[in-house]
Parts: sequence; C-alpha cells; structure tokens
Amino acid sequence: MGNQIDGSERREFKRVAIPSSDGIMGYISSPRLKADGTIAVNIIDLSAGGLHFFVLKGAFKEISAGDDLILKEIKGTKKLEFISNVELEVKWIAEHPSLKHVGLGCKFLNISDEIRQQIDQFIVIMRQLEC
Repeated sequence: MGNQIDGSERREFKRVAIPSSDGIMGYISSPRLKADGTIAVNIIDLSAGGLHFFVLKGAFKEISAGDDLILKEIKGTKKLEFISNVELEVKWIAEHPSLKHVGLGCKFLNISDEIRQQIDQFIVIMRQLEC
C-alpha cells in the first residue's frame, strides 16, 4: 500500500520492514499443526496491528485466511520479547508455485494498548536506524 501522493501513510498503524539478516524469528502455533504445534517463521514486517511472515511451503498447508494462530514468542531481539502468547488472525496468504516460501499476513487480536505502544516505539527506533 505504501504512501499516498502527499507522503502520508494510508495504513492504520506505522509499519517497519525487518531484514531477514536481522534474524528476528516468530514462533507460531495452531491447533491444526501436528506434534507440539510450533513453527519458526521469519518475520519480515511488523506494525501495532499485526505482522507479515514467511514460512516454508507445507508448514501451514492446512491454514486458511480467517484462521486463528498464536504468536508464542519472538526471538532475535530483546526489544520484542514483550510480545508473547498473542492471538493472530490470518488475513491473507501469498503463495507462488515457483517459490519455496509462503507469506502470511496476520492481524493481532486482543492486545493491550500498552503492547501496541511498545510496538510503535520499536518501529520508531527501527525507522531512525534506516536513515
């Protein structure tokens, strides 16, 4: 979506891209997953409203848009350790036959204003580092 012509953001929440080289991983669970039900995913962007991540094809083959997941924890930076056991709703799934990863866009459900503010603070810091 990006910016409007006047430069203002159209999204409800500020968002920041997270380079895969940063090694920030999320650990996601779902009642539909087998065994212990937790999968490591590469978080590629984050906002106070949700996140976008990549996962190898097949890891979430039973997951569909509208399903609920749990973000158990985030590792790779102490600045996001406050995010744990957060409910997610899958809003969209991006898959291409020639790629070995699938992208999922998820919305945070039932998070406190305090957690949203902490995520916004993280985003401000990350955006400053990009400059």
